[in-house]
Amino acid sequence: MRHHFCAASDKRTKNPELAKIGFQVQREAGEAQQQEVPGPAGTIVHNVADQTVTVDAMPDGASFNRVYRQVLGGDPEIAGVSNTTTVSVTQIAGPLTPGATYEFWLVGVNSAGEGPESNHVTHTVPVAP
Repeated sequence: MRHHFCAASDKRTKNPELAKIGFQVQREAGEAQQQEVPGPAGTIVHNVADQTVTVDAMPDGASFNRVYRQVLGGDPEIAGVSNTTTVSVTQIAGPLTPGATYEFWLVGVNSAGEGPESNHVTHTVPVAP
């Protein structure tokens, strides 16, 4: 079966028939609505056993979550990303240094940027005996 679309899909034409089959009317350049940055992230919990950070729900409007970590006195770095509510703190930045104190936080991210930070959680990595 072959489908043909006529001038009904031209700019500014409103056609309920196109809506029925999932097509939208074309917009002029610049008319697309800008996406807003994600809403605030909820409260995070750090799981020491598997070195992850978990939040109850994805921030509103977020495509994925990004976790940052900062060793005490150092610069923040991206630790991990995930499109779920659980994110590794070692996925991107590598293993944690024994004896170092880290601070972790999460932000929701989409094409417009990062949303507000979650609470910050501090963890001191134990030194192996």
